[in-house]
Amino acid sequence: MLSASAYAKSLNAVEAARAAASAVMEKLGGAKPGLIFLFASSRYQRHFTALLQEVLKITGTENIVGASACGILTEEAEIERQPGLSLLALAGEDLEAAPFLIKNLQESNLRAGEAAAEALRSRQNPASAVFIFPDAFSFQSPLFFEGFENIYGYAPLLGGTAAEEGRQSKTYQWRGTETAFDSVAGAGLSGSFRVETGITRSCRPVGEPGRITRADGHKIYEIDGRPAYDMLLESISQVEFENPEQIFERVFLGVPLKSFQTSFSDSPYLIRNIMGINTKKGVLTCVSPVEEGDYITFALRDGEAAREDLARMLEDLKSGLGGAAPAAGLYFNCCARGRILYGSPNGDVSLIRKAFPKMPLAGFFTYGEIAPVDHVNQFHHHSGILTLFVSP
Repeated sequence: MLSASAYAKSLNAVEAARAAASAVMEKLGGAKPGLIFLFASSRYQRHFTALLQEVLKITGTENIVGASACGILTEEAEIERQPGLSLLALAGEDLEAAPFLIKNLQESNLRAGEAAAEALRSRQNPASAVFIFPDAFSFQSPLFFEGFENIYGYAPLLGGTAAEEGRQSKTYQWRGTETAFDSVAGAGLSGSFRVETGITRSCRPVGEPGRITRADGHKIYEIDGRPAYDMLLESISQVEFENPEQIFERVFLGVPLKSFQTSFSDSPYLIRNIMGINTKKGVLTCVSPVEEGDYITFALRDGEAAREDLARMLEDLKSGLGGAAPAAGLYFNCCARGRILYGSPNGDVSLIRKAFPKMPLAGFFTYGEIAPVDHVNQFHHHSGILTLFVSP
């Protein structure tokens, strides 16, 4: 597999596309890409079609997939809340790409998942990985995953939801030069390579896990027989906050990946937002439904813990490669990481570059990350998903 990445910062979207596309073609030595991942700042919204046409003109491929973002990244830098775009071009004689753009996602996520699977079923070789970039405001992960697997069976779904800078409340997705919102763009990939994926989290558990003893849908009434709000206050009693509003910004729920999970400090788990607190009734509202009998933990967003977890994840990936050098990487990073988490730029990219110094990399800051855990596709928050393409 041949690969090349590039990024460009410019107020002019077409100039940025021209610079990045020309750079990747020069690095590929003229080889025609089989697939291009392209992620662009939402500030280019009015010019998405024009910049995609420029990339097509320079690279000669219509196999372009990607989404709008509130920030982009490559192996060189993280560009947050500024106009810019990043590209990762993949080439190779046996590389088979099946790009798709499924519209009307909100109408039925189940049918959208089925349509994405149908786009892949006609291909000769099964996909080694499927990358998806859904509209953040329409995506319902359980229904999409169900629809996809009903038709295709299991395949690792990887990617992130499209994002924007909070100005439009609308995100965009594309295939080739066609753009849309309320849709999901993506591509299935097959060839003589394998993918290795690592997941890092921005939070660390605080307090002891507790068992949900009374709940209804998204509402948690009691944990270990006590009001859920009381348990929250007890768990964070040793944490200092500058003001009460920081609780919503830094404290989340850690929910289990499987039934009977009681450990969160050394086991994977999902991070979910606390959407509301009723202090009089002691009730917490989770962004996703919860189940009575499950154990949960409170999780604190912490920059130092996030760095340590990313370093651990990268070391695990390196060990799993057995000395092989990855041909390329894609990184899908929560929009609440970056400067907001670390207080300085390039917090994640600098560690990734240290672990894999010569690896082309592209990615973007998302509203939600997608990756499997133990062969079950999951929707993540406050996480970073790094996927490596490894040639034989």
